[in-house]
Amino acid sequence: MRNRKGNAAIEFALGAGVLVATFVGTFQYGYTFLQYNRLQMAVAQGARYASMAPYDSATTTPSSTFLSSVRNMVVYGNPTSGTYAVLPGLTPSNITLTVNFANGVPSAITLGVTGYTINGLFGTFTLTGKPQFTYPYVGIWTPL
Repeated sequence: MRNRKGNAAIEFALGAGVLVATFVGTFQYGYTFLQYNRLQMAVAQGARYASMAPYDSATTTPSSTFLSSVRNMVVYGNPTSGTYAVLPGLTPSNITLTVNFANGVPSAITLGVTGYTINGLFGTFTLTGKPQFTYPYVGIWTPL
């Protein structure tokens, strides 16, 4: 019978490579999912805020004040402004806002994200149009 010293080390080295790749892939997926979930919650919070905030435009084009406060709500969690974004690299320009009118009054607010990139450990994922939320408008319409 031959000497079997060192077999365990070779088997460990081969198996460890597979395990490390599996763990890194799981971490990458989990991190990306966490970032997307944070973004989804921020957009939902901003859409809810927009659906209840006074809308001050007579058209589907929102005023700069309304647009700015909704975007700030998504990015900073505060309608006035903030110092730290809820996600790294997220800016107000990444937030899209669409106002739908029915019978001449606001009926729904849609918020979405475009051009935001999630930087993962081994790759980047650019989101366009997602996440997106639509809420019925229940605020006070006060056109100028």
